[in-house]
Amino acid sequence: MKVVIIGRTEFLYHTISALEEMGHTILGIITAKAAPEYKIKETDFGALAQKRCIPFICCNNLKEKEVSQFLEKMQADIGVSVNWVSLVDQEMIQKFRYGILNAHFGDLPKYRGNACPNWAIINGEKEVTLSIHFMEGGQLDCGRVVVQDKIHLDEQTYIEDVYHWAEQVIPKAYQSALEKLEQNPDVLLKYADPKSEDSFRCYPRCPEDGLIDWEKSAVEIHRLIRASSKPFAGAFTYWCGKPLKIWRASLSQDGERYFAVPGQVSSINKEEGSIDVITGEGKLTLSSISYDEKEDIPPAKLIRSIRKRLG
Repeated sequence: MKVVIIGRTEFLYHTISALEEMGHTILGIITAKAAPEYKIKETDFGALAQKRCIPFICCNNLKEKEVSQFLEKMQADIGVSVNWVSLVDQEMIQKFRYGILNAHFGDLPKYRGNACPNWAIINGEKEVTLSIHFMEGGQLDCGRVVVQDKIHLDEQTYIEDVYHWAEQVIPKAYQSALEKLEQNPDVLLKYADPKSEDSFRCYPRCPEDGLIDWEKSAVEIHRLIRASSKPFAGAFTYWCGKPLKIWRASLSQDGERYFAVPGQVSSINKEEGSIDVITGEGKLTLSSISYDEKEDIPPAKLIRSIRKRLG
């Protein structure tokens, strides 16, 4: 197939080579400015396009004249997209023989919108689903789904683990999607109706959303830490008036009976470098933090007394 790449992220970047390996032709790359958490930036896409000697466009709107003229000239079979910056209208989709495929972290029609795997961790979901689906003009994350894959979530799964999984799975999922379309252009795994009662919208998360409320339960705070960890800005609290980021933690099961104000440091394990902190319900063991420009340090190296509290 003749393919145009549309979007951002390392997932899409690696998809280019995966599709070329299957004999598909990449006609061009359309990207936009990368988000801070992306490992691959717009300049990396530009360098790859230059190396492949294919057209490259960096913009924020597919309606720009340069983009429209390029697509009309190329007469591509299909668009392949990850994390494009805005909705795509039907006029643009119709410039492709088959349409535009999109990779989305959601068991569509559930979890439509932004930061879906982060919200899934926060909400205590048991899995995150990757859906490869055809875009519908002016609609958000819906339409004909052709491929799905899943990653199981448990108390040890961090958002970084989901991203590592996606980096491996998305290129393969796109290989599978194009193979299925070549065999049957009408292939349908299911239809994701945006008007379904199961459908709901996820909105973006900001760095300040990682602020920890120690009055919440250990389970809720642990989910926030896992959902906010690298490659994102991190869940955070305060120590001696300065921000303290928490990258890794686990639920404590020490069985102690206590009276305490949430945020209280209850124990310091010098050998393991961890500390226990009391929450509104249960305790958390913190094992990796950042503080005062020092990255990924054991909390026990910084906090040496239980006479102060976090927050």
